[in-house]
Amino acid sequence: MMPATGHGLSRLDSWDPKVWVNQEVHGYRVKEHLATGLTGYILRASFEHGGAEMAIKIPILKTGIGTTALDETMSEASKLLDLSGQSKYIVQLRGILVDRLTVQEIIKGDTALYLKSPPAIVMEFMKGGTAKRLLEDPSYEPLYYSEKWGGIVMLIGHMIATGLETIHRDGFVHLDIKPQNILFNVKPPTTGQEMMNQMLSGALVPKLGDLGSAVKTAGKVAQFTSEYAPGEQVLGIGARSSMDIYALGATIYNMLSKTPVNSRKLIDRMNDMIRSPGSGKTTDELRSAWNSFTPDFTRIDPKSSSIVPVMKEMLAKDPENRPPAAAVASSLRSLADKQSSRKQ
Repeated sequence: MMPATGHGLSRLDSWDPKVWVNQEVHGYRVKEHLATGLTGYILRASFEHGGAEMAIKIPILKTGIGTTALDETMSEASKLLDLSGQSKYIVQLRGILVDRLTVQEIIKGDTALYLKSPPAIVMEFMKGGTAKRLLEDPSYEPLYYSEKWGGIVMLIGHMIATGLETIHRDGFVHLDIKPQNILFNVKPPTTGQEMMNQMLSGALVPKLGDLGSAVKTAGKVAQFTSEYAPGEQVLGIGARSSMDIYALGATIYNMLSKTPVNSRKLIDRMNDMIRSPGSGKTTDELRSAWNSFTPDFTRIDPKSSSIVPVMKEMLAKDPENRPPAAAVASSLRSLADKQSSRKQ
């Protein structure tokens, strides 16, 4: 058993999420630490009495930091819970468990409280892993190099854009679309035709995760992932749905090419903004890098070239020129249908 006080626990700034394994958190028995993302620890847990498996995201807290994003999530908790149930392409939230006073004590250094009563988002457990795994796991190389891969990516893009349409219609912006946040309900097969068939039949469903990162349209942008974010998201304007469209375009580009669409220089300048927030020089350098950046579409396999015009619109530098989610969903579905019906 872990000690009941902070004594013996690691400090907040060097926290080991494995301490939650075999502990009870908000009535859930933690079984495994699955991953550590930019903003949170992801745990697999089961409810003691029902035994149903869930995923729990616990925000990473550091001593003395602000909790703006957490406060935003908390204030919109009931809306986000309702929103997650409105689309089959969004990972469903089961509960948002955050107490502001508890969080204040934790960031003052109360690690025992972090162990026993951390802020937590409880969501459905997606057994199939992430879209990023399809790009990195060697066992999925046959899938990536199959003739069907382009059509599969178009179909995934269509489904995620459909989920985004729901999010945007309800006045929210996700702000962190990327392959790591696209999850599957069951493990995807390793052959192209089988994966295409399972997705078309509804047996294999990709869903957009990490809805806890969402903020209201025009709200404060508190996070980004530099490989997928548009320049204006990092330069400090309020949240816009067009930011998600760019990030989905960047995600599709990455899934087709295994490389980021944003240039190394642009990614570096965005990361500089994390290290030197508020620096005029850093902001000017990022703005310059963004203004001179042009996506390189020669990396897209000619077999998938039909998607390039749609991606160019999604990745437009001017946010006003990016299409809405509904139009993206429609275009990608049409392209996927043509791709899947092609004779190989």
